[in-house]
Amino acid sequence: MAKTRKEVASPTRKITTKPVISPAMLPMEAITEVHAADGVYLQRNDVMFTAMKHTQGEFSDFFRALRDEGKVFGHRCPECRHLIIPPFMRRCPSCNFVEMKKEYVKDTGIMAATPVITVFAPSRYKGQEPFGTGRVFLEAADGRLSDTAMLVRVRTTRGTIRPGIYKKGTSVKLAFCDHRQGEMLDVFAVPQSELTLKQLRKSPLLESEIKWGRLSEVEFGKPSVQLRKTLQEVIADFRKLAEMVPRSPRATANLANWHRTVAVRTGGGTFSFVVNEGKLHIQKDGAKSADLVVAIQDPSILLTWLRDSTQPVGDVKSPALTDMVIEGTLVLNKPELETITRLDRVPRSLRRDHVVISQSTEAN
Repeated sequence: MAKTRKEVASPTRKITTKPVISPAMLPMEAITEVHAADGVYLQRNDVMFTAMKHTQGEFSDFFRALRDEGKVFGHRCPECRHLIIPPFMRRCPSCNFVEMKKEYVKDTGIMAATPVITVFAPSRYKGQEPFGTGRVFLEAADGRLSDTAMLVRVRTTRGTIRPGIYKKGTSVKLAFCDHRQGEMLDVFAVPQSELTLKQLRKSPLLESEIKWGRLSEVEFGKPSVQLRKTLQEVIADFRKLAEMVPRSPRATANLANWHRTVAVRTGGGTFSFVVNEGKLHIQKDGAKSADLVVAIQDPSILLTWLRDSTQPVGDVKSPALTDMVIEGTLVLNKPELETITRLDRVPRSLRRDHVVISQSTEAN
């Protein structure tokens, strides 16, 4: 595949660009058959091209400050002292439209409310989910909070974003991406409780100066005999699932064109599996260089999902793995949900293709 990124010169610096539409999302020329309840239809891949450009307008200085300075500023009314961030007005409507003044603020503040967590995002944000978005009141130089709250992404150093990390009033610090373009995604919030004193004092704090995917609150003690036994049952049932997948065209398609090594940490120990070429391969030990790390305290929760998944008939009654991620039972070390959602499609595919566990697998 041809390279899609290139360096573009600007008067002040080089900017790495990439296509607005990912090449992976471009359809190939094809006419396929679609089997419906009332017959077979031909389906043709087609495309509609629409391109546009728009400026940041009056917000350009604000975004340039994010990009070039790693700083945030707002507008303050010199009469009523009202401070707005971002600077969406230039004149104060409460003070006879007096011109507001530019004022830089600190990169610390508090959450205005519990952030919204997006799990199923539009195609533009594919590969970023789950992600959180919330509003932050930032501190002025005098320590007082701004009168309006700025909308930003919220992140955590402890795996994927999930309920309980943030709430109204959580103290946060803004951090900046190392490579910034001049947009709101150049900056994000992190809980102050997850940062060191040195990081809290650093301004601007860069993304590369933070250690991510620590899963620090999912540290397990010495596994009990029961948890170890349950883990062995989980590994055995994962092998059953792996043996069934190649006999299901739908399940194979669910895992096709996806290559991931996943380490699974549980309260009973660690194992790993590999998704490759539409197949599952189970490994007893945890992979040292995993693409994704999954942590769950109680392996019996996975066991319930696996045994439900390998049943030849009926609906899957256990919670989906995706639901476990959303509620925080299953913790990922980074925002990458596609591996989990692909696995969640497999049980239904096995049922639709009427795949059952072979006798040799049962014997093992």
